[in-house]
Amino acid sequence: MINVRELRKDEWTQAMALAWRTFLRFEANDCEPEGVSSFYRFVTDDDLEKMFLIGEYKAFGAFDGDRIVGISGVRSTNFLSILFVDEAYHRRGIATALVEAAAEYICDEKKKNEMTVYAAMNAVGFYLRLGFSATGEKRSEAGITFLPMCLRIR
Repeated sequence: MINVRELRKDEWTQAMALAWRTFLRFEANDCEPEGVSSFYRFVTDDDLEKMFLIGEYKAFGAFDGDRIVGISGVRSTNFLSILFVDEAYHRRGIATALVEAAAEYICDEKKKNEMTVYAAMNAVGFYLRLGFSATGEKRSEAGITFLPMCLRIR
């Protein structure tokens, strides 16, 4: 049984390691070398970790027992800045549950009724199935190509 909950402080390093492994497996090949470096800096950023530790960056984990198998994170009130699920756990509804946890937090704690995301090109179909819609054209920043998207919540 998979349990989705807020990430505890002692789980940060493990969660970022999962994000990095999954990024390398599924997204790195679609990025410029600059994008791979940029994402690595993101998951190893001491400032992001400090924001997490003081509650300014909210992260959720999906757990199979004690093992973290997925992560989502919210920054800037309503921006889904990270969403990764371990390859062995794909197609089990875990990413959907992580997005739902983030949406609940955005509605209940931040009092916002929409969530935004910069969807990796290989994840656009997933976000569309959840009800997200594109809010702009495909673009690249720091070597990473994405589609800006938004979801109306409640």
